[in-house]
Amino acid sequence: MDRNIRYEVLSGEEERVPAEPVVLAMVIPPGGIDSHTRNQNDEQCFGTKLPSYQQATTLPSYEEAERTKAQEAKQSELERQHEDRLVGVAIGTDGMFLCTFILSFLFNWIGFLFSLCISQTVAGKCGAFSGLGLSIVKLVAIVKHNQWADGYVEVDSWVWWLLIFFGFVIFIRGAVQYARVKFEYHRVSGQIRKYYQI
Repeated sequence: MDRNIRYEVLSGEEERVPAEPVVLAMVIPPGGIDSHTRNQNDEQCFGTKLPSYQQATTLPSYEEAERTKAQEAKQSELERQHEDRLVGVAIGTDGMFLCTFILSFLFNWIGFLFSLCISQTVAGKCGAFSGLGLSIVKLVAIVKHNQWADGYVEVDSWVWWLLIFFGFVIFIRGAVQYARVKFEYHRVSGQIRKYYQI
C-alpha cells in the first residue's frame, strides 16, 4: 500500500475576515401594561389562546372516545353515500331517451313496459315515462274523436280532461327528471374532476 499520502492545507477566507461584534437588543415592556392587555396582544399575534393545563390534560374516557369515533364514522359514511349516489348510476344519452320515448309513444302500454324492462339507464326509464304520458294523451284524443265513443265522451267530459292533464304531467315529469339528473351528474362529475385535478 502506498503510504505517501500528502495533505494540502487550504487557506480559508474565514481566517482573513475579522470577527464583527453582534448587537443584541432586549425590549422590556413598560410597567403600565397589565397582564390582561398582554394576553390580548399575544392572542392577536399568535392566533387563538392556548388551553389551560386542566383542559389540556383532561382526556375523555374509553366509552366517550369510542362513541365519538362511531359518530365520526357514521358522519363520514353519510358524506360518502351522498357523494357516491350518482357514481354507480348509468345516465345514458339523449339518443336513448328519444328511442325509448318513441317506442313507448308508438306502442302504448306494451312499448312502455318493453322500454322500462329493457333499458338500464336513467335516460331510458325517463324516456319511457315521457312516452307513456304522451301516449295517454294520444289515446284520449283518439277515443274522444271517434264516432263509436260519442255516448261516453259527452257524459263524463271532466274525466277525459283529467286524463289529458295527468298524461301531460307524466310527460313533463319524465323529461324534467332526466334533465335534472343529467345536470346533477355533470355538476358532481365536474366537482370530482376539479377536486382530483383530472
